[in-house]
Amino acid sequence: MMEAFNQSKRIKKLLKEGRGQGAGKDYKPWTTISDFSSRGRASRAFGIKTKRIHHLQSDNQLRFFLICEWNSNVLDIRESYPLLDVMEVIDNKENLRFDKFCDKETGEQLVICTNFLLTVKEPDGNEKLIARTVKNTSELNKKITLEKLEIERRYWMQKGVEWKLITEKQLPRQVCKNIEWIRETLLEGGVADKESMTHVLLTYLLNNMETPIKELLKEFDKSEGVADGMGLYLFRYLIAKKDIKVNMTEKINLSQKARDILL
Repeated sequence: MMEAFNQSKRIKKLLKEGRGQGAGKDYKPWTTISDFSSRGRASRAFGIKTKRIHHLQSDNQLRFFLICEWNSNVLDIRESYPLLDVMEVIDNKENLRFDKFCDKETGEQLVICTNFLLTVKEPDGNEKLIARTVKNTSELNKKITLEKLEIERRYWMQKGVEWKLITEKQLPRQVCKNIEWIRETLLEGGVADKESMTHVLLTYLLNNMETPIKELLKEFDKSEGVADGMGLYLFRYLIAKKDIKVNMTEKINLSQKARDILL
């Protein structure tokens, strides 16, 4: 995403605000939803890992964010990361059309952002940065999009950071729907003594593998004297914590027996 700001003054103001700086809960994206009057399918999402609000500019960005949150190896998620030093970093500027990414009135260079900069944990325990740009395949027909992607590619290559393009084809919708269904249970508050209650529910599940999940959860609510739906909430929480495993690529069918859902 490129931001057509009145450059010098605007950029100094944003930098003073901390935009594009920090990490974890202290990171501030270069672009926030409130910067623009209308962003279509833009959304805000509270980060379970980062403990801050993420500003996502499309449904595909939201889906990518959800998948990153679900991935245990992703430690930090920074969206709308500005390539403020792009002109200094890229040595080989041959055929790069920077002139297309300039303010039409002032002629100054626009700020180019990479959608996501992630901190990930490698198998050996070390951490590294990877950059990801999320685009719909329909956008790849536009020459200006391809030119911007080439700028990003060369920038991150020069930085020694792995960069890849992600399209909707790598963002399975059912997985994202399942993550959305369970992730709110990880937010603070809502249920007292959640940990001990989930331990009780887990015992129910393991001892009643031939019972349909829906019936088992109703029986749990009744026998434990809790509000209707508590068993379902705790079941979602067990999945969210990865204390139990289910096939996230399929819709979770509560009519199935426990042995047919739990992996």
